[in-house]
Amino acid sequence: MKFLAAKKGDNAWAWLPALYFLEGLPNTVVMSFSVLFYTSMGLGATATAALTSALYLPWVLKSLWSPIVDSVSTKRMWILGCAAAFALAFLSLAISPFASKWILISISGFWFLGAASATFDIASDGFYMLSLSEQRQAFFVGIRNSFYRLAMIFGSGGLLFIAGFAGRRLGDERAGWCCAFLVCAAISLICILWFSFALPKVEKSPSKSAAQSVKFIECFVKFFARRHIVLMLIYILFYRFAESQICKILPIFMKADRAEGGLGFDLETIGAMATFTPVSLLCGGILGGIMISKYGLKKCMLPMALFMNLPNVIYLFMAICQPHSAALAAGGVLFEHFGYGVGFSSYMMYLIFASKGEYKTAFYAICTGFMALGLQLPSAASGLAADTLGFVGFFWWIMLATLVSFAATFVGIYTLKGADFSGEKRAE
Repeated sequence: MKFLAAKKGDNAWAWLPALYFLEGLPNTVVMSFSVLFYTSMGLGATATAALTSALYLPWVLKSLWSPIVDSVSTKRMWILGCAAAFALAFLSLAISPFASKWILISISGFWFLGAASATFDIASDGFYMLSLSEQRQAFFVGIRNSFYRLAMIFGSGGLLFIAGFAGRRLGDERAGWCCAFLVCAAISLICILWFSFALPKVEKSPSKSAAQSVKFIECFVKFFARRHIVLMLIYILFYRFAESQICKILPIFMKADRAEGGLGFDLETIGAMATFTPVSLLCGGILGGIMISKYGLKKCMLPMALFMNLPNVIYLFMAICQPHSAALAAGGVLFEHFGYGVGFSSYMMYLIFASKGEYKTAFYAICTGFMALGLQLPSAASGLAADTLGFVGFFWWIMLATLVSFAATFVGIYTLKGADFSGEKRAE
């Protein structure tokens, strides 16, 4: 049992891969898996987009309860408690397709899962920093991201394939969704058992302090008192204006019958396509990181906005031509996701720029909250747009909506003028 020793920084391989796989799984289920669940259960695009967009709210608001995670109990106990909450949420989702009030039960399950997932993000990232030295944090940063991406691949691709395959074999699509959620519940229970032994005990229970509340309020005051803060928030909220609408409608478009203007692919095919999209995103992100490191953030922002928005024309082409080839459709999706990965790199670096200061960790949490809000609001209305305009009209609207993203990019570039990005170098 030596490899389970509880010394600080020891045996990260025993717990870190499972920790970040479990962090990514519920996030992916809430963000993307839920869309096809509701579509398959018969909800229209308007209701599906509105319901699933509301599920982003825990990530919008998580900075508000992050001090509670810091001041009550330990990160280790929060991790175990959230993993147990995952299991309960997945079990409730597994039974929801067969219930008479399935919408109420499922949306409650997704909401509970989202709140637990947002809390798990806070606890796991804090545990990572507490358990490992700075040198080991740097060593494992790529590994943790890889296992998070692996969870995305499994959640957006593997689970869809399981749902489609099981539904076809059992002769009931509802049974397929039940099986997929039960697999997630089993993974959560296994992780609870494993973490009980493998997670090191590196902290004592913190004492609650009134000073922490004062410090928390001070963080918010200082954040909103910053120079160009309104312009910064405009960029954070609107840079993904077009892309945030696509993310809800694309799965619906892929599954919708061809007579309705969709591509008519089954869940297994969509799942197979989705398996490779995180890889494409990762490759785009790597290229984006190389570009920023070579040319600087300011010079990369407009080219990366082009990378993010121009490939959306692929979906307009698919909506007009309705290709029968799954391989052709998959190629288009992978290319668009690659462009998104490149464009998202500048966005994430901008969040780091916007978070600099005395409370950079808290500032970053606030920025990611606004990032989630910028995703939530446009996506909530995307279903109504798709139902009103049809898929061809919707993707024409998306091409028009990219102008908002470009306008936000110019606003973001303006805020970098004369800014000190790294403490030593200017943003350009």
